[in-house]
Amino acid sequence: MLTQLINARILTPQGWLKDGSVLIRDGKILEVTNCDLAVIGAQLIDVKGMYVLPGGVEIHAHGGGGRDFMECTEDAFRDAVKAHMKYGTTSIFPTLSSSTVPMIEQAAETCTKMMTEKDSPILGLHLEGHYLNMAMAGGQMPENIKNPDPNEYIPIVENWHCIKRWDAAPELPGAMQFGKYITGKGILASVAHTQAEFEDIRTAYEAGYTHATHFYNAMPGFHKRREYKYEGTVESIYLMDDMTVEVVADGIHVPPTILRLVYKIKGVERMCAITDALACAASDSKEAFDRVSSLKTEYVSLQTTPPCRQCGYYGPADTYNGAESRYTSGRRRTNGIRNTGTHHVYTIVKARSKKGKMPILS
Repeated sequence: MLTQLINARILTPQGWLKDGSVLIRDGKILEVTNCDLAVIGAQLIDVKGMYVLPGGVEIHAHGGGGRDFMECTEDAFRDAVKAHMKYGTTSIFPTLSSSTVPMIEQAAETCTKMMTEKDSPILGLHLEGHYLNMAMAGGQMPENIKNPDPNEYIPIVENWHCIKRWDAAPELPGAMQFGKYITGKGILASVAHTQAEFEDIRTAYEAGYTHATHFYNAMPGFHKRREYKYEGTVESIYLMDDMTVEVVADGIHVPPTILRLVYKIKGVERMCAITDALACAASDSKEAFDRVSSLKTEYVSLQTTPPCRQCGYYGPADTYNGAESRYTSGRRRTNGIRNTGTHHVYTIVKARSKKGKMPILS
């Protein structure tokens, strides 16, 4: 079946096309043009000046629709992926936070099976951890965090080819050997949850770490120790011209002014936006997977914000009412943040389970 979108504002690599047209056959784009003349035999859809964008490739998401990829089951994977695809995502790399080896293997088995399905949106598995700096753990599971161990990661990589990305803190003992090994296997090595300074980042880049996880979050910037000043991980990554970055572009994790700075320095070719979404994303349910106890939890609003357990952000906030929230950070206030799945929407709640109260993981 031939379908034509007309009267569209279309985003292309060369910029925006106004009053353009998109020709589609059987779910595949055949042509994008700045002419909206009707094609004979095509079903016409007048989008009335609305935006038409390429499908999103989600490279960092922990869950959605009330399900978390750490559940490792096929049902959880399908529900979470389906939730993301409702909002413009067309392909995804499911992300695990710091996990045990059995959890990684179970998730990898599920991922491998689903990747073989026809037109599967799953492109591979992303492991965020567990070789991270404990001081920058944020929402990672501290009991799972450790230094890179070749006796552990080599069998995982050799057995599970679905793993396409693995994040680590490059200053850890054994991290350089780890980076060289996984990049040699075609896996993207990314800097994450780290206190690395310039020499660490430069050495890491030479060892194969070419990407930065949720840039600006769970990593220090320029700082002072006594009377001496030091570059942080952020500035060090800027100095690596070809190093790519990802940002949670919600205006909270990274303020709009800093987003403009990232764009100005790294440019569109070396940066991308991620959701880093949790199970609560795209979910109207009052229940969500809890990573600590694997219990279903019920939200109870709080008056203050605990540290964001995914990226370490800490700041005051108003109560969460299940759909919208407000944040105040210094002089900056963002109102009416929708239920987008970014971390801080969910750090202002506590979870209650049958075993009592516990903080919601976000």
